[in-house]
Amino acid sequence: MAVLTGVGLKATSTIFRECYCAYAIADFCVQEKIGILRAYKHNFPALRVYLASRLIRVPYLVDITGNYELIRRLNGKPFYFRQLTKIPVLRFFAPALTNWLLGIPLKHAPYVLGRNKNNYEHAFALGAAVERMSLLRVSNFNHAFNNFDPEKLPPPPTDRPYVLFVGRLVVIKFPFDVIEAFEKAAARLPEYRLVMIGDGAIRSEVERRISVSPYRDRILYLGPCSSEAVFNWTAHAKLALCPFSGYTLAESMLCEVPVIAYDVENHSETVIDGYTGFLVPFRDVDAMAAKDYGAARAMGRRGRDLARVAYDKKAIMEKEGRVYLRLLDPAPASE
Repeated sequence: MAVLTGVGLKATSTIFRECYCAYAIADFCVQEKIGILRAYKHNFPALRVYLASRLIRVPYLVDITGNYELIRRLNGKPFYFRQLTKIPVLRFFAPALTNWLLGIPLKHAPYVLGRNKNNYEHAFALGAAVERMSLLRVSNFNHAFNNFDPEKLPPPPTDRPYVLFVGRLVVIKFPFDVIEAFEKAAARLPEYRLVMIGDGAIRSEVERRISVSPYRDRILYLGPCSSEAVFNWTAHAKLALCPFSGYTLAESMLCEVPVIAYDVENHSETVIDGYTGFLVPFRDVDAMAAKDYGAARAMGRRGRDLARVAYDKKAIMEKEGRVYLRLLDPAPASE
């Protein structure tokens, strides 16, 4: 594979790699007597479990953890199977081929799980059978978020009010929008700080951007942090900036923290504008900056009430268990 990659045939090496991975998965399942395969992404992992399932006749399910057609539309670049864009003849057909490849395991999966309504619809558009699809929200948060008690908060990490951003430092999470929004709001909020937590591919660019900010002395970048530290910072935040988020948005709402989010993907399922948080038009940094950063705590409380129902860990785990039972014994299982 290294030789193929070295001579510019990266796509070819990828095909060999995926076939080998599928064989290795199948062999492991036989050796360990694995009864169900599960792919937590619907690109390469889903193709691997699909091929392995065909080899050894083991049922599988696929999690849709993101609407990547939406991401492609937002940033103008392919998110999955980028190698297709590097092959001259196939370049023009890359979008159609990508959807075809994504659809193969979904069309044949006994079960497809969408993490939110938007992901659910994405799976359906790629060919998943509606009768084999189910909505199963994320629930594997640090238990501290699920058990948040406003009467039993940990010691505050700082004595200054702050707005919080937690997320991977990648382009699609829009950390630069967060910095710019804070800069636009900083003059009217002289006591506030911006706290940023996370790591990722554009970390160095984010650090450089902070270093040239006129408010750099009020921006605290903590890098990657433990889940305990993330909880402590979240629990005491006055506001969370979640331009394009999943876990962070849910965790903030579980901690009664009002959120500002772009009106994209699944955000509107839990962020009811002006009631449980604020939704602003996509990439409208001015609108993000103009919102009331001192929003009433009541908004955060309403958000928590909604989030506790939407992300109820016990209910989600029970539903997940029924999915596995249906895969193992399809006839008597019911949803």
